[in-house]
Amino acid sequence: MTTPNPEPRRSLRTADAARYLGVSPALLRKMRLRGPDDSADRGPEFIKLSPSLIVYEISALDRWLDKHRMPSAEPRAVNHSETRAA
Repeated sequence: MTTPNPEPRRSLRTADAARYLGVSPALLRKMRLRGPDDSADRGPEFIKLSPSLIVYEISALDRWLDKHRMPSAEPRAVNHSETRAA
């Protein structure tokens, strides 16, 4: 009996991960270099396969995006008479 192969991890190199997130590769590298004390500005989790090969799992990119999700603001009523009076 053979065991099924687990689903391969889907990962992207820095340039492709940046494109996936809609940011520049330079910004993604900068976020990667920030330490845990700068947690608000930290980027997504990454895997360092060698000193020059960094990859990002797509699931980590999605978690990072979800963590930064913000609700839309409620539309507020505009009083046009106040805007004209100013």
